Amino acid sequence: MKKQATIRNLFVLFFFIASFGLSAQEQNNQTYHIINNGTVQNVQSYIDALNASNLKYHRLITTILFETGLKVELYSATELVAAGRSINLADYPVSFPATRVEPTFVLGANNFIIEMHSVEGKHH
Repeated sequence: MKKQATIRNLFVLFFFIASFGLSAQEQNNQTYHIINNGTVQNVQSYIDALNASNLKYHRLITTILFETGLKVELYSATELVAAGRSINLADYPVSFPATRVEPTFVLGANNFIIEMHSVEGKHH
């Protein structure tokens, strides 16, 4: 149980550092689109967090889901290029491992997006 919490914390720390240090200038309705508000009344803090994030490692997912039910469609790297965005396609993943379990996203303090992973299988 303690090891699982440590692994989860490492993922959160990695995502936090990657999101903070590598801003990709996300923009609502240009690089992503909120398709369902879930239980969220005011989505502005989510928009602020998404705009400050680098979502390039998630573009193969198509949609990301927050624990509140807020659902975001991510435009693929190919769609971004077609829309005239200047990006290097080589920087974007082309596939995920077959064993990948999609994370749940949480809006954390100071409008940081936290990626929550569940660890499956036997742990020592």
